[in-house]
Amino acid sequence: MKLESKVKVNVRNRIFGGEKTLACIPMVAVTREALLKEADICASMNPDIIEWRVDSFELAGDAEATSRTLVEMAPLLNDIPIIFTFRIAREGGAKEYTQEERLATIKACLETGYADVIDIEACNEPEFIAAVKEAVVANNSRLIISAHNFKSTPSEEEMIAILEHEQELGADIPKLAVMPQSFDDVLALMRATYRARTGNVIQPMITMSMAEVGKISRVIGNLYGSDLSFVVGQNASAPGQIPMNTARELWTLL
Repeated sequence: MKLESKVKVNVRNRIFGGEKTLACIPMVAVTREALLKEADICASMNPDIIEWRVDSFELAGDAEATSRTLVEMAPLLNDIPIIFTFRIAREGGAKEYTQEERLATIKACLETGYADVIDIEACNEPEFIAAVKEAVVANNSRLIISAHNFKSTPSEEEMIAILEHEQELGADIPKLAVMPQSFDDVLALMRATYRARTGNVIQPMITMSMAEVGKISRVIGNLYGSDLSFVVGQNASAPGQIPMNTARELWTLL
């Protein structure tokens, strides 16, 4: 039985925090042509959500070109919601961009009406987060505020504090991804998520322990409070992602 959040977030009739774990396929194509082809393939797999990793796109720093590409791509997705992620380089982004470039592209794409959820990092300057939050609200979208540690797993208390801080910053959906050094670290992520869900974090959450040892967290997150799992479509965007159909089969058994 899935552990639901106190607050639910509805995005094009997909419910974050509800009774169903959402499967999200990332798109990481570099060129416009490859992206449109990838969108067509990913849509045919019928995920609950699609994430566009905009930082992988060769024109990401050009707000007009990126928003134009989003308008061209969105109809191919058959109304599947889009998480728009322009990842900052120090947390795994494909390339370094200025904050001005990132903000301009995020705002332009929000104005198209197709960027259903924006994912930004908690490590951004408060002014940047506030500006994105304002644009998200103005365009009736939703905000993920995320944190990524590709080296280690913080303590349970630290992870709970990160999720609570993201909620305080205005996240509709707090997110945390950490790198385990042992299975004890995977269990720590699970316990921290459960404690956050049954404690002060009332919003839906996305948490994961990465790499091979952390794969189990992408399968049983529904049991301890994680509401979405990133799964493999054409290409993985992070270590440890598993094929969507495999994940869905396992969820039906849980």
